[in-house]
Amino acid sequence: METLLEVARIERVLNLYAFSLDAGDWAALDGVFTEGATAHFQGIGNFDGRAAIVALISSVLGQAGATQHLLANFMIDVNGSKAKAKCYLQAIHAGKGKFEGQKMTVWGEYRDDLERTAAGWRIVHRDLAGIHAEGDIGMAIISSS
Repeated sequence: METLLEVARIERVLNLYAFSLDAGDWAALDGVFTEGATAHFQGIGNFDGRAAIVALISSVLGQAGATQHLLANFMIDVNGSKAKAKCYLQAIHAGKGKFEGQKMTVWGEYRDDLERTAAGWRIVHRDLAGIHAEGDIGMAIISSS
């Protein structure tokens, strides 16, 4: 039962990420990443530290209107105070400005390493592998290469 509880806590952190992005609540990402977290976003690059990760996300999503990040098919393996998780991503981005009325959809997979901290589970490394992107709203996106 304890493992199921930990899996639910981890899934909640992963969902907090998606909700934070769609709300533009960058401060909420403190509840997702450790301060020293690292990330690799395919087609964009590697980022060291929560501040760098949040700066990237806010910059890229600032180029879009409304967004909706949907996560599914969670696979979470807990091993003590560490865990590995992966899930599918489908993100829809509405255009703004000269791209208003257009949309871009990205399919991908998040692969995460997490640790249980004093504040709860947090991502220590995130890898986003793009599967496919469709549409153009003039923003930097994760390529499907």
